[in-house]
Amino acid sequence: MVAALALLLSPAVADAAPTPLSFTTPDHQLGRSHINPANVVQRNNTFRLNLPAETVDGAEIRSALQYSSGVVRSRIRVANAPSSLTGFFLYAAPDYASEIDIEIMNDRTGTVLFSTYAGGRQTNTETRQLGFDPTAAAHAYEIAWGPGQVRFTVDGVALRTWTSGVPTAPMNLYANAWFPAWLGGLAPTGTRATVIDRLEYRRR
Repeated sequence: MVAALALLLSPAVADAAPTPLSFTTPDHQLGRSHINPANVVQRNNTFRLNLPAETVDGAEIRSALQYSSGVVRSRIRVANAPSSLTGFFLYAAPDYASEIDIEIMNDRTGTVLFSTYAGGRQTNTETRQLGFDPTAAAHAYEIAWGPGQVRFTVDGVALRTWTSGVPTAPMNLYANAWFPAWLGGLAPTGTRATVIDRLEYRRR
């Protein structure tokens, strides 16, 4: 399934119109979750990644284009569904070869994981406390990366920079909500959703 995603490409000319990007809604198994295209709902420029009631199924969107460097930003309110998480990340197959992750726990604790993978292994990882409830309101998350450096920013504050172990291959941009095998797999009693109301890319 391919549709128009509100991924805004910051153009070289400041007043040029934003360019929409095509995206796919993958269908595959991830951790405990069946990533089901039916769980992605678009309303205008808002995307809901649903976690259906009484299941551990999830949802995902993936850009059709790949990027070797730049800045990606998103405004996200994560689902209130403990033992699941929301990912905002860059990835190219195979696993462990090229990946830059922001993973936010779908609960009120404000726990976030920053990670990178390159050359077949995890090269960096850190768990942080955001200091707010990410289920209560949308917050801005950003990844800026290029040769030899990646920086993670939340609400305009840089929280972590790494200058080694940064992948260099072109990667797709993803956002998902799902239940990893390393968490408890507690199905929500009602449908929950991660809501994305802005998703942007600009070249560096």
